Amino acid sequence: MEATQRDYGAVETPAALARSFTERGWWSQRGVLDAWEEAVAASPAKVAVVDRSGRSYTYEQADGASSRLATWLLSKGVAPGDIVPVQLPSRAEFLVVFIAVLKAGCAINPLSANLRARECVDAYYVQGSRVGVFAAHYRRTSYGALIREIRRRSPLREALVVGESGETAGGESFADAVRDCEPLPRNRWARRGGQDIAAVMFTSGSEAKPKGVLLTHNNVIASERAFAMSLGLGADDVMLMPAPLGHATGFLHGVVMPIVTGGTSVLCDLLEGDEMARMVAAHGATCAMSVPGVIDALLCACGRNRGALASLRVLCCGGSPVPRPLLERARLMGVRLHSVYGATESAPHTMTRASDPDDRVYQTDGRACPGVEVRIVDPVTRRPLPPGTEGEEASRGPQVFAGYLGRPDLTRRVVDDDGWYYSGDLAVMDGEGFIRITGRIKDIIIRGGENISPTEVEQVLVTHPAIAQACVVPVPDPVLGERALSYLVLRPGAPPVGVDDLVRYFVECGVAKYKIPEHVRLVDALPTLPSGKVDRRGLKERALSEFSG
Repeated sequence: MEATQRDYGAVETPAALARSFTERGWWSQRGVLDAWEEAVAASPAKVAVVDRSGRSYTYEQADGASSRLATWLLSKGVAPGDIVPVQLPSRAEFLVVFIAVLKAGCAINPLSANLRARECVDAYYVQGSRVGVFAAHYRRTSYGALIREIRRRSPLREALVVGESGETAGGESFADAVRDCEPLPRNRWARRGGQDIAAVMFTSGSEAKPKGVLLTHNNVIASERAFAMSLGLGADDVMLMPAPLGHATGFLHGVVMPIVTGGTSVLCDLLEGDEMARMVAAHGATCAMSVPGVIDALLCACGRNRGALASLRVLCCGGSPVPRPLLERARLMGVRLHSVYGATESAPHTMTRASDPDDRVYQTDGRACPGVEVRIVDPVTRRPLPPGTEGEEASRGPQVFAGYLGRPDLTRRVVDDDGWYYSGDLAVMDGEGFIRITGRIKDIIIRGGENISPTEVEQVLVTHPAIAQACVVPVPDPVLGERALSYLVLRPGAPPVGVDDLVRYFVECGVAKYKIPEHVRLVDALPTLPSGKVDRRGLKERALSEFSG
C-alpha cells in the first residue's frame, strides 16, 4: 500500500544537489523498511536488539511483533503520513514500535523519557498526533498521570503502554496488542520512499520552544551508512548505546545504524561504568558511542572487567572534545577511539578514521564523512574562509535535514539555496580538512573586548592532572563586561584547585592570560541533559543568579 506524503513544512532540496546524491548512490527510493526486510531475510535468528534487563528480539521476532503492532496502530485511527510520538527509555520494545510505525506508513517522533507533560504537549499539538507510545513507568516516575495530562491538553486520544505484565498506566498494553492483533499482511504495509519523512527529532536552540527536525528516509540511511563506513562496521558488529533514544545519537546510531548494517543493538539506560562493561562482556559489544565522560567511565570499568575487552574495539566520543588522557587510556587498552561531530540537523558529518594519528583524535573533531562537504565561513557573509581562520562551521550532504516541522522560515535561516547547513558553531579547519570546534557563536565570552571561547578553555582545563571535567560560563562584571567562571569536577583523590593553580598551569601551557578563568567552583558532578551533554544553559543561569545577587 502506498502512503501519501503530508505537508510537514519541509524545504525542497535543490534539484541539482538531489540528483548528485542519487547519482552517487547516497539517495534512492528505498526506505528504512526496505533495509529492515533485507536484515530480516539475511539473519532471521540473529538478535536484533537487547536491553539492560535482558529483554531481546531476534530479527524474525521483531518483524512478527511489529506487524501485529502495525495492525493495532491502524485500528486506532493512525493514517499513513502521521507522526507517532514514542516516549520510551532504552527498552528493546522500542525497535518493535519503530518498525510498526514504518509499516503503518508513519514517521516516528522519539521523545526523551524524562520529559514531563508540559514539555510534551507542544509536540503533540504541532504534529497533530492522536496516538502515542509510553512506558508504564521509568525509574521513579509513573506515566499514568503524564498520559492523563497530555490527553487533557493535546490531541492525544490513544496511548500504547510498554510495561511489565498487566501494566497499562491508563492506556492499552503493548503485550496485549502484540498478542491479540493479527499481523498486518506485507501487501498492506504503507511503504515510504527515500524523500518521505522517517523521523522527527525535537532539539532545543535559541528559539523559545524546541524545533522539530525533519529527517527523511534518505537522510537517516545516508547518515548511518557513512557512519558505519567511517568506522568499518558491518553485520558482525554489536553497538552498545548508552545515549537515550529520544536523542539523535541514541536513535540514529543505536537503532537505525544496526538496521542498515544488519548488526545488533545493545541498549543501556544506566550510565554507570561497571554496568556498561557488564553489558559489553555479556553481549560481545564491539563498539559504543557517548560523551567523553561516559566513555571514560566505561573504559575504567573495562580495566576492572577484562572480559569486556575481548570484544570491544571501537569507541566514539561526541558532544565535547576528547581529553588526551582518555585517548591514551583507550590506546593502552587496545581500543580505537574516534572523535565524532554533528548536529541533529546534520548527524554526523565529521569523524576521525582508523588511519588518523592520535593527535587528530584529541586535537580535532575529524574530517568530512563520506559523501559530505564541510567548510568554514564568515558568520556574517557566509563566504568561505582560508585554512586556519576561525569562522562558522557549515556542512552539505545527503544527511542534512529536510527542514523544521511547520517552520520553513526557521529552516531558511540555517539552510541556504545551495543546500549548506550553517551550524552556529565556531570552528577552524586545517589544510588537510580536519576541523576543530572552538565554541558556539552565542556562547563566546567577551572580556574587555577580548573574545574567549569556553570550549577552548575547557580543552586546556581537562588536561590538568587534577581535573576530570570542566564547564566554563560567563559571569557579569561591571568593568570588563564579562569574566569566565569554571565549574570543575576533580579526579578522585585530587587536591583542590583554585584560581592561582589555574594561572600557573595556563602560563605553563602558553595560554593567553585573559583566557584564564577568574572564578572557580568545585562541584561533585556537572549537570547533564537527557542526551548526556553538559547542561551549559543551566550552569549559566546558576552563575548569573550567584553573581547578580
